Parts: sequence; C-alpha cells; structure tokens
Amino acid sequence: MAFIDLTDVECQLATPALLDYGVLQKPVLGGPINKVDRLGGGHTLSYTVPPKAVEPDGRRLVARCQMAKRYGVILEVPQVDFKVGAPGVGISIASAVAGGRYVDITGATPRYAIRMGQALNITRNGHRYLYFTSEQVILNGAGAGQIALTRPLRTKLLGAEPVNLARPVIEGWIEGDNFSWPIDMQRTVGLKFDVVERA
Repeated sequence: MAFIDLTDVECQLATPALLDYGVLQKPVLGGPINKVDRLGGGHTLSYTVPPKAVEPDGRRLVARCQMAKRYGVILEVPQVDFKVGAPGVGISIASAVAGGRYVDITGATPRYAIRMGQALNITRNGHRYLYFTSEQVILNGAGAGQIALTRPLRTKLLGAEPVNLARPVIEGWIEGDNFSWPIDMQRTVGLKFDVVERA
C-alpha cells in the first residue's frame, strides 16, 4: 500500500528538525575541533493537529493516522507567512548530478525568485526528498537556473526528475512503538506525532 496522504490535515503546531549523522572530533588534550560530515541525514517533523470533534472528523482522522503509522505518511511542510507565488508546473532537474549541493532546474515560471530557506521536493523513483535552499536565485527568462541546497543530495540524479516548489511535503514514518489519540471530556480528539523522513 502507498504512503497515506495527510496533506489536507490542518496543523496547529509544527517543529521541523534536521537529522545530522556527522560527528565532532574533539582532541582529548585540546586543539582544533573538526566536523566530520556523513551523508544521509534527512529531516523530522513534530506535528500537532488542532482538537477535532470525535464525530465524525476525529474518528476518520484517527483511522487515517492508524494507517499512516503502518504504511508511512505524507505531510505538507508548513512555510508560515511565506508566499510561494507561482513557481510553475513541470519543473524538473535539467541534467545529471552525482552529488553535492547544487542542482540545475528547468521548466519553472520565467524570472521566478526562489528564496533562501524555501522548501522543495526532488522526486526520484517515486521517493520525495525534502530539501531547503541556501540562497536566493532568480531564474532566467526560460525558467531555468541553479539552486543551492542547505544539505548535499542524498541520491544521484539522472535528469528530468520532478521538482516541487509549490507545495513541498515530508514523506516518511511516524516514529515510536505506539500511537495514541487522547479524547477529552468535551468530546474532542487531539493528535500529536513525530515523522522521520525516509532515507
């Protein structure tokens, strides 16, 4: 079964975080501290849904979240007060990339401004990878340009992979061994869960 799409679920509080598998090398007797990076780190998102009436909305949402716990979840990445604008449809990776922090894209709206910290997805073999941009870039008159990412790519790209700037998502797994849904005396249900991006 495919990942459960919960992008229509309202968010009350979101806490995005960065997974970093790198380590700091600290000399025992003092000296320079070095950072050793390791590839593979994605993102996490702690997600709180506002209380819903148990009937019928809460009951339905709990059922969908139960399925998401088993099969995986897709949630929209909140970009509060950020106006995405009209980046265009059919945006894709322009050429093959073996790694690094830079990708060339094409097919966007001409002269579209991609802002520093803007979220995006690059989809490879049906897997939506979440990234953020590290600097602003204004695309050229053909809707093409180079994007700088805050983190290195986690997969090789062959070119023509779809890029989603309009409504980026996190695709992953609800963490923890259990999943609960507190019900209060006002007959509402509240949900809070943590999602870790799939590798």
